[in-house]
Amino acid sequence: MSRIPLSYVVFAVFVAATVVTSNLDYFLSSQFKATDVEATNSTNVVANDDSDGAADGIDGVAQSESTKNKTLSEERWNLLKQMSCPKQVPNQSIWPTLFTQARIELGFDMDSIPNTPKDIDFVNDFFTFCKGGVGYTSLDGEHHLVYLKIWKSANDQIRKNINLVARKKDNLWDFDMGMNLINSQRNRDYSELWSPIPLSKRNQTCVVTAVRDPVEHFLSAYNEIEFRSTDSWLRTHGVNTHNKPQRYYERYENGTDARFERYVSEFIFGASSTELFPSIPPSNIYHAFSQTGVLWLLEQQKALMGVNAPQLVAYLPSISNISATLPNLVTTNCPGFEEEFGRRFNKQFDHPSQKDEQGFYAAAKRVWSKQDATSRALCALHLLDYACFDLIPVPNLCQDVFADESFNDRLRSATATTPLKDVANPCKFCEGGIAVLSKLVPRSGGLTCELVRVAAIKEVNGSESCVIVQKEE
Repeated sequence: MSRIPLSYVVFAVFVAATVVTSNLDYFLSSQFKATDVEATNSTNVVANDDSDGAADGIDGVAQSESTKNKTLSEERWNLLKQMSCPKQVPNQSIWPTLFTQARIELGFDMDSIPNTPKDIDFVNDFFTFCKGGVGYTSLDGEHHLVYLKIWKSANDQIRKNINLVARKKDNLWDFDMGMNLINSQRNRDYSELWSPIPLSKRNQTCVVTAVRDPVEHFLSAYNEIEFRSTDSWLRTHGVNTHNKPQRYYERYENGTDARFERYVSEFIFGASSTELFPSIPPSNIYHAFSQTGVLWLLEQQKALMGVNAPQLVAYLPSISNISATLPNLVTTNCPGFEEEFGRRFNKQFDHPSQKDEQGFYAAAKRVWSKQDATSRALCALHLLDYACFDLIPVPNLCQDVFADESFNDRLRSATATTPLKDVANPCKFCEGGIAVLSKLVPRSGGLTCELVRVAAIKEVNGSESCVIVQKEE
């Protein structure tokens, strides 16, 4: 087992001592910007979450209330996507950079960021969490469907309706990774999810999922987290709260803007050091984790199964009208399931949190509509989600964040310092070298030679992107 550096130990002792002596008024308090302590509960109507009537409202709010022009050119966005999530494979090297940029947007003193081992683990967990999936073998036994679960993206509605439409229950399985294993293991074993499928057929499996606007997903998750933290919910579910610490954000009144702003600040600053993580119950905070965890799961299967590894076949970029769009996604992309999925789901499953009786969700949406530092931090945190699931429109504010030169520099630096996987027959261009890496490339939307090089080096000779680079070099 590797030894923890002495500096981490010293810092951990310092943090613990400060919390005890100041009752949570520790060093990070002066950093946070939440000031709306007197905000009152909102009576705004919030669309039901995870239901057919729930459109992803973030786009409408962001587009209508942002005064910024679209500053992210198509060329720059394409290269950012290629650098962040090439071929829908999340780039692990940029995970800490996204948290760093979010902290910068919130105005934190970067020298005060804890970066304890547990805080670092939290960043990794944020991008790798996947609870499992539901599998089904077609009636003729020749085809296989796997839906990958994403919490707060209509997961209940999808998996429960799959169970209802499946005519042959013996052909149905539901693999759910236990929270004890998720909390205790870095390398999680999802082999049971694929075990009913013959190894030679796993790369033919129709793997699907449903996602939603990443910021909207976080706001919805916050509502769920708060709802499951109420005394009534904890008592009803028999959760032991004897050692439950009082987080600083909980000092703010329920349903206020300041409470959500403070929660975001603590989440991004260092969720372990601010005692948000682990949550009570332990599964609570995972609702807010990145939707790209399902892609990370699939990437890990390549090392285990090689050419037989399953891949994502299709996904829904919105949970609006999910009872019609999910069956259509299956029948369009998954041969062998037309008979059972040939009609819309007819059963509605709602979460009690959807009522938003204490205004948690309404407050989160109000804060997003301000389009200020908290909103920009949420954009930075979710760049990977937008890049990997690029059918989701990027809100104007997030485009402005993604176009920031210093942010791009950090992303390039993180990628350049991480060894790239070997690519067979790599794209050949500028073999004589690039004299000035900082030189702007004509007609590229302000991209430098270095960014073009970093993105294209992952391409193979003959690919569309490689051909374009070779033509223009």
